[in-house]
Amino acid sequence: MWPSGGHSTRTKIEETFQMTLNQCFTTVLEDILGRTVREEIFQLLEKNGIKPSEISSRFDEVIEVLARVFGTSAQLLVYKTVAELYKEYSLRTGFSFGESLRDQVAQLREKVVSDLLKPKHYTSIDP
Repeated sequence: MWPSGGHSTRTKIEETFQMTLNQCFTTVLEDILGRTVREEIFQLLEKNGIKPSEISSRFDEVIEVLARVFGTSAQLLVYKTVAELYKEYSLRTGFSFGESLRDQVAQLREKVVSDLLKPKHYTSIDP
């Protein structure tokens, strides 16, 4: 259960969501493309001004960079990342491959914050 505390709790939940999205993205890249390609993608993102810690907060830009490099195949990486994120929060993915994944991430973020959800691999949000 989340500690009581209003705004600070919501901030911690948002930060945890961001870290979870980063981890899901990293896991999907490595599972699908391998560690070497994952590192190359991180270098590519950094060349485009996106640090690894900023992936979740700049996910739309990450999608654009991936689309430039991988074309429509980038959608698979994004779809798998979003599906992994839903799984991490123990929620069923109620979307199909062709739906707007940006919208799905935004909807999940809203649900996580409003319902005070925590991911499965959650350790602690206490300072």
